[in-house]
Amino acid sequence: FAGGLVGGHQKSPTLTMDVQIVNTGSYLDSGFSANVLGVSQPINTNQLKIVTSWTTTMKDNTSADLAGTSMAKIADGTFFIGGNTSLPNSQNVGELWTGATVPFGVGKGIIQGTEDWNYPDGYFGNYTLQAGVGLFAYPAYGPPRGSYFNGGYNGVTPYSYVSGSEFTAGSTVDPTISVLGGGWEQLRGGDKVDVKVIYTPTGATIFSEGVPVTEGS
Repeated sequence: FAGGLVGGHQKSPTLTMDVQIVNTGSYLDSGFSANVLGVSQPINTNQLKIVTSWTTTMKDNTSADLAGTSMAKIADGTFFIGGNTSLPNSQNVGELWTGATVPFGVGKGIIQGTEDWNYPDGYFGNYTLQAGVGLFAYPAYGPPRGSYFNGGYNGVTPYSYVSGSEFTAGSTVDPTISVLGGGWEQLRGGDKVDVKVIYTPTGATIFSEGVPVTEGS
């Protein structure tokens, strides 16, 4: 009888990743990325959720992604808490990425499209974590690529989102906002983001790390 109880417990897989969070002040090289280094068994992302949390100080409460939110009322220089939870198979980004769930996946076993948002194989919940798979969530800056006229995290105002035809203040949620939460652009070198991956069948945390923010250049 005791042996039956032990055998009935579901075992959680193990996961190791190299996670990077970069904020260069514009879309170039900024965002969330993770490379899977190893797993005890392939893990379908429809059995996972990713939780991020962090604390920093407000540097620019006029950043367009904060407009109309409670964060816009936080005075510059004040500490505040941010983060978000990414769930599989549930669109968590704005209309520019219709149907997409981030972080996107690339690598082994994932058929990639020509743009970040048009290959459903790479939507969070559709791909499987195994060694060599990468996850990413980069900020929006509006087409044409490199344009400074369509809004987003495009470097017009460093470390700040600006409104435009492709980014509506306070309402557009781009991939980085979805994974790291609104106000992520306030993060700087010296800050840390707690990143957890939870295996939902058992509720176990299979990855947990305080990831230092890199400002880059």
